[in-house]
Amino acid sequence: MMSTAIHTSLRRVLSICHDSHTDNFVWQAMQVSHEVATSSHYETTTFVSPTAGDQSVSSFGLVRVKDWDAVFQEIWEAKQMGRPYGLILLEARRDSWDGVREQIEKMWGLDETLLCIVCWPSDERIWQISQGLSRSAQWTMFRMAGEPEDLFQLVLCLSALSSSTSSKPDEPALTSRNGQLDPVPQSSDNPSIAEQEAELALAKDELATSKVYVNNVIRSMADSLLVIDANLTIGSVNPSLLELLGYEEDALVGQSPGLIFGEEFAQGSIIENLLLQGSVSGIESSFLTSEGQVIPISVSGSMMQDEQGQFQGLVCVAQDITLRKRMEEEKLELHEKLLDTSRQLGMAEVASDVLHNVGNVLNSINVSIGVVTELVKHSIVGDVGRISQLFQKHREDLGNYLSTNPKGKQVPAYLEKLAKQLGEEQQAAIVELNRLRENAQHAQHCVASQQDLAKAPDITEPISVVELLEEALTENHELVESLKIIVDRELQEIPLLIVDKHKVLEILVDVIRNACQAMTSVSLKQLTVRAKLVPGPPDSLCLEVVDSGVGIDSEDLTKIFRQKNNANEGRGGMSIHNGALMAKNIGGALRAHSEGIGHGATFSLDLPGNFHFPDL
Repeated sequence: MMSTAIHTSLRRVLSICHDSHTDNFVWQAMQVSHEVATSSHYETTTFVSPTAGDQSVSSFGLVRVKDWDAVFQEIWEAKQMGRPYGLILLEARRDSWDGVREQIEKMWGLDETLLCIVCWPSDERIWQISQGLSRSAQWTMFRMAGEPEDLFQLVLCLSALSSSTSSKPDEPALTSRNGQLDPVPQSSDNPSIAEQEAELALAKDELATSKVYVNNVIRSMADSLLVIDANLTIGSVNPSLLELLGYEEDALVGQSPGLIFGEEFAQGSIIENLLLQGSVSGIESSFLTSEGQVIPISVSGSMMQDEQGQFQGLVCVAQDITLRKRMEEEKLELHEKLLDTSRQLGMAEVASDVLHNVGNVLNSINVSIGVVTELVKHSIVGDVGRISQLFQKHREDLGNYLSTNPKGKQVPAYLEKLAKQLGEEQQAAIVELNRLRENAQHAQHCVASQQDLAKAPDITEPISVVELLEEALTENHELVESLKIIVDRELQEIPLLIVDKHKVLEILVDVIRNACQAMTSVSLKQLTVRAKLVPGPPDSLCLEVVDSGVGIDSEDLTKIFRQKNNANEGRGGMSIHNGALMAKNIGGALRAHSEGIGHGATFSLDLPGNFHFPDL
C-alpha cells in the first residue's frame, strides 16, 4: 500500500490533517516543491529540497491519510518494512481532544519512537492540555496557520527528524519545555540556532508565566472588571462581573456596554467623563442584570492610550453598593424615627410638667374648697330663720314681747351678735374664694407657660421637594383611587430645600385632600401638582396644587382661610386655616386662586429659597 513515489532516502512524515492551510504551513517549513499522488486510502506528497545536491539538506516525504484506521495500518506496515515514520501530523479541537489523546496513545503502542505535532485550529482558543499523555517529550502543538515563531519551531523539529536516523535508539530527537517540543541538535555545527532556540523558549516561558499571573489576578478580583475596546464594545470581563449580572462571557463580549449600563451609559455621562478627564473615581451608576434587575454600583475607570497617544479603550472597575445604599436608606429612616421619637418624648415631658404643676395648684384649690365648705356647714345663718319664726309667732304683740318678755328682751342683742358672726363668716368665705380664684389662675398660667415651651424651634433639614410631593400624594392615595382622579406631575429639577419637612408635608397633605374633596361631584377629575423655582432676589419655591373641582366664588376667596369657614362644598375648614397659619410660621404663604364656580381652583404654597448645595 506504500506509494512508490517516496524514495527510501526521504524522511517520512505521516499526516491526518484535513485543513489546506496546514499544507501551506508545512510547505513553508520544508521549503520544497511537491508533487501529489493519490490512492483509495491516502494521498502521498513528495517534498524534495531545492538544493537536493547538497547532502546536508534533507528531503521529506509526506503521506496524508483520511482516517485513523489508515494511520494505524500505515504505522504497522512501515515498521514491518523497516521504514518507520519519524513524525505524525494530526489535528485536534477542544471538543475532540479526549478521543485524539486515546488515538495518540494507541499509535505509541504500535511504535514507541513516534513524534507527534498536534495542529491547533486558529479559530479556537487554546486551553491547558499538558496533562493526559504518557510521553511528554514526544509531542508538541502548533496553531494553524501558525505564526512566524511557530514556523521556525517546526523547521527545527523537521531538522531534528532529518538527523534522527543517526541518533541512538534511546536518545529522543525532541525534548519538551513546558509542554512544547524543541529539537535537540545532534551536532554543534550551528550553535547560533541553538542559542536562538533557547532564548525563544525562555521568552515564551516568561510570557506564559506572566499571562497566567495576570489572569489569576483578574479572576481573583472581588470587584467587577470591564474592558471597553476602541470601538466602544465590550472587550473582556472578569468572573466577578459575570456572576453579578448572570451572563455568560460569550453573551457580553462584542456587545455595546449599554447592554449592562442601561440608560445612564446611553446618555454618555460615563464615557464623557472618562474621555474629558482621562479617569474617574467613585461615580455612582447602575448595572442591569440579565433578568433586568437594577444593581447600584460605584464606577472607577481610566482611558487607555498607546505610545502615540491614540485611544485604545477604557478600563472600568465597578463595586456593588447595594448594601451601602440599603444602609443609607435605613440610616435615613432611623433618623426620621428618632426625630419623631424625640418630638413624642418632648410632648410627654411637657404633659408631665403640666400635670405636676396643675396637680400642685389643685391641692391648694381643694384646701380652699374644704374651708369654704366647713364655714357653710357650721354657719349660724340658721338662727335667722328661728328668729323669724319667733317674730311670726308674736306678731300681734311684737312690741310688748320685745320689751317685757325676758326672752324677747334678748332678741336685739342676739341679732347684733348674729350679724357680727355672719359678717365674719362672709369675710372668711371671701378670703377663701379669692384664694380659690388665684389658684385657678395659677393653673391656667401653668398650662399657658407649658404650651409656650412646647412650641420648640422648627427642626429643619435638607429635603427633596419631589419626594415630599410624592409622599403627600401617597398619604391621599386611597382618596385619589376611590374618586378615580387623574394625577399629573409637572416638576422642575430643584435643589434640596432646607425646611421643616413635617410642617410642609402637613400643609401639602391637607391641600391635596381639600382638592380631592372638591372634585367629588364633578365629572372631570384631574389633579395637577407643580414644583417650580421663582427667580429672585430672593429666590423662592412655589408648590401648586391644581384641581378641576367645584371652584371658588370670587367673594369667598377672601374668606377661604378663615377658621371654621365652609363657603363652598369641599372648600375651607379648619385644615386650610391651620395650613395658612403654619405656612406663615415657616416664612411662607398659602394662596388660593379660582376663576369662579365650576372652574376649579389653584392653591399655591410659597416657600423661601433656602437651598442646600452639598458641594459648596
